[in-house]
Amino acid sequence: MVLKILLIVTIVLQLVTAALAIRLVWITKYNSAWMLVTAGLTAMAVARMMEFARMMGWDFNLSREATAWTGVMISLCFAIGVLLIRQILTHITMTENKRRVYERRILDAVIRTEEKERQHFSKELHDGLGPLLSSAKMSVSALDRMNTDPRQKELIQNTYLVIDEAVRSLRELSNNMNPNVLTNFGLVRAVNSFTNKLAAFSPIKVNFSTNLQETRFDSDVEIILYRVICELINNTLKHAKAQTISLSILRVADDEISIIFEDDGIGFIPEQVLNNPEGGMGMSNIASRITSLKGEIDIDSAPGRGTHIRIRAKTTTDD
Repeated sequence: MVLKILLIVTIVLQLVTAALAIRLVWITKYNSAWMLVTAGLTAMAVARMMEFARMMGWDFNLSREATAWTGVMISLCFAIGVLLIRQILTHITMTENKRRVYERRILDAVIRTEEKERQHFSKELHDGLGPLLSSAKMSVSALDRMNTDPRQKELIQNTYLVIDEAVRSLRELSNNMNPNVLTNFGLVRAVNSFTNKLAAFSPIKVNFSTNLQETRFDSDVEIILYRVICELINNTLKHAKAQTISLSILRVADDEISIIFEDDGIGFIPEQVLNNPEGGMGMSNIASRITSLKGEIDIDSAPGRGTHIRIRAKTTTDD
């Protein structure tokens, strides 16, 4: 009696398994490996049912040879199915790789479009507002020569100062959006220029070291790395309340670069910042840019103990 119950349970389980396998055939797009496994499961369920029938005394006049061939077919289905199952795994791997390539291409397109818009806006500022401010300055200069009233001269001098400040701000804004030093001299010179300007108005000390010297990379790579470094420094200026920044840019392989960024600020919880793009620290944007270079970013920080960020990125843009 116990044997019959166990056999019935076995049959039910095998029938349920076979039914589920049959329902999954269309999901695998009728892959031959899965169809063979499904056939093997179905045949096993049928074999168990025939065994139960013989146990109950129901005679289907099935010879032992037929039963043996059924077992052989089941074994063949499973053996060939397992051998072919590699096709499913290969298909999944290829699909995942294609998805990553497409995502990276989309991200690259977004970043390039953003940079083109920066360059366009920078050019519009320089070519549009620049001449207007120069004309205004010339007009004020003409008024200064024509007027001898001390009170009006003082007003004209103040106007001079305002225009000069506007010109400097315009030049700085245009350069930040499309840094000529990066285009002309490369990443190291551009980062040096940025940190030197930072020293003029910020009490934070920046210690910068590199082994790149005058090495040049693809323009897209240099722009992305420059934006990432500037964003990291700006984050520290805005949020960290730090006294010192340590920045290293090292070439660790022919096609790989490492950036190590540290500050002694108040720190933060990385998971909260990375999962909150609206948090204002731009870390998700930095992570996206590094991903576009097939790189990795490791953030080690906690409240009260500063921030340590390590970035490894490829210096080639081929897929």
